Amino acid sequence: MDKTGLDIIVSGCLQGDIQHKKAFYGLFAPHLLSVSYRYAKNKIDAEDIFQESVLKVFGYLHQLKELEKIEWWMKRIVINEAIRFYKKNRSLVFIEDYQTLNAAELELSDVYKKMEVDEVLKVIQELPDRMRLVINLFSIEGFSHEEIAEMLGISVGTSKSNLFDARKKIKILMQEKVRRII
Repeated sequence: MDKTGLDIIVSGCLQGDIQHKKAFYGLFAPHLLSVSYRYAKNKIDAEDIFQESVLKVFGYLHQLKELEKIEWWMKRIVINEAIRFYKKNRSLVFIEDYQTLNAAELELSDVYKKMEVDEVLKVIQELPDRMRLVINLFSIEGFSHEEIAEMLGISVGTSKSNLFDARKKIKILMQEKVRRII
């Protein structure tokens, strides 16, 4: 959608117009829901995160300064809501490990590279909450360990340790899936 069309929809939303809110929702809901699924352990949690995020998007839409950054702004709301959700409902426990981790990226065989996106998402959803949050924030969203540590209230070393543990667990889970296929 072009900037003018989006500007009209956002303006209509800010004026409380139901048709513009429906158009806005239809335009962005699929993307926001997919972000929610990446952070959630199951469909119910994803829908809860999504629903709360949508309410916040509409509630804070008047604070959006740059329309060009709306997708990133909404994505950040979903990420923050996912973190809040797990801190509130799951009592996240991060394993403190201050040793320096110089682990190389996981080397994935051709079999892993051919796995469908849905299969990889299912593997990520099987991770413990702390690992799933960190791997999403670092590997998918591109946040630094310093930013992750600040968002989650943990140390940089703990962020690195959880990323290392997540990668190791993903490798194990993917190998198990490949063994079942073979």
